[in-house]
Amino acid sequence: MIDAFDQYLLVTGGAGFIGSCFLENWVIKFSNIHFTCIDKLNYVSDHSTKYISNLLKLPNFKFVQKDIAVEYEYLCGLLVEDYENNRITGIINFAAESSVDRSFSSPLDFTQNNITSSHNLFECARLLLEKHPEVRNKFKFLHVSTDEVYGEQALREHVAECSNLKPTNPYAATKAAIDLIAQSYIYSFHLPITIIRSNNVYGPNQNKEKLIPMVLDKLKQYENQLKAKEPITEKITIHGNGTNKRTYIHVQDLITAIELLWMKMDDDLESDSQKVLTQTYNIGTTYEIDNLSLVKYICDIYFAQRLSSLDVDYNSLITFVKDRNYNDSRYALNFDKMTELGWKPSIKMTDGIKQLVANLDS
Repeated sequence: MIDAFDQYLLVTGGAGFIGSCFLENWVIKFSNIHFTCIDKLNYVSDHSTKYISNLLKLPNFKFVQKDIAVEYEYLCGLLVEDYENNRITGIINFAAESSVDRSFSSPLDFTQNNITSSHNLFECARLLLEKHPEVRNKFKFLHVSTDEVYGEQALREHVAECSNLKPTNPYAATKAAIDLIAQSYIYSFHLPITIIRSNNVYGPNQNKEKLIPMVLDKLKQYENQLKAKEPITEKITIHGNGTNKRTYIHVQDLITAIELLWMKMDDDLESDSQKVLTQTYNIGTTYEIDNLSLVKYICDIYFAQRLSSLDVDYNSLITFVKDRNYNDSRYALNFDKMTELGWKPSIKMTDGIKQLVANLDS
């Protein structure tokens, strides 16, 4: 039998923000790889496949609407029982609920969506390698985690991959829990899971519950109301006093890092080593900024590009709201381990925001 593709990959959570950006890049770039995307299509994708619509008719892409937290039997059939037909030997797991605010109001949903869903994947991968041991020399699993598992960092502190996990909110706790379960599968079942933890990711397709797209959406509303000579109806909201700091990475820089790791994982399989397989990697930048300064920074760029003739006091567009139950003061990663592989971020924060502003009408 002549195989049509060199690899068959399963990508979970591929219709959301990071997953869709990844697929838009990889499906077109790697026509020799077949991608099966599973996503339950929740609010972050507007309950639709709109972010991956360009891929739906491509021969190396297949979309399946399933919730992997509750569809274990389907998942097991796809990966294990029907392996001879599907031949999936690589998994990239983006599937997760990522809203800290929502995790305070619905923590049990995060247990199901962030722990049970990924655990189902780990277990199916274990069963696949148990039933088809010949697959082990070509099987790869990349699990996407978050910097929030480390908890908050003190001033000038940067956490490395070996740092303790000290999550402070239900979202981060579920991500830390599944990271530990992944670690147990690495040790107990020799499952080759590679974990990545990145700073706050931003870019196209991101839901408006996140700070950067929320600010851009409110500014666009303000611009429209200004043109219609209507009063401002919604202001930009900032938790607490806006002094909490975050570090940001553009989604395309994250995708570049994933590609490098994936190729290094191939090298490991060919050389029967584990230089990258089973390792954890922080993927970060040095673009650290507090929330209030970030909002004003976005306003500067927005007004310079779209409303340069106006002299506006940005404070009139901002309102401060009740802080989170617990709001980490800052996150900061030591990502030397990643740079040692030859990766570094290439998109400056200014350029990334300018691009988002320029694409607002597209």
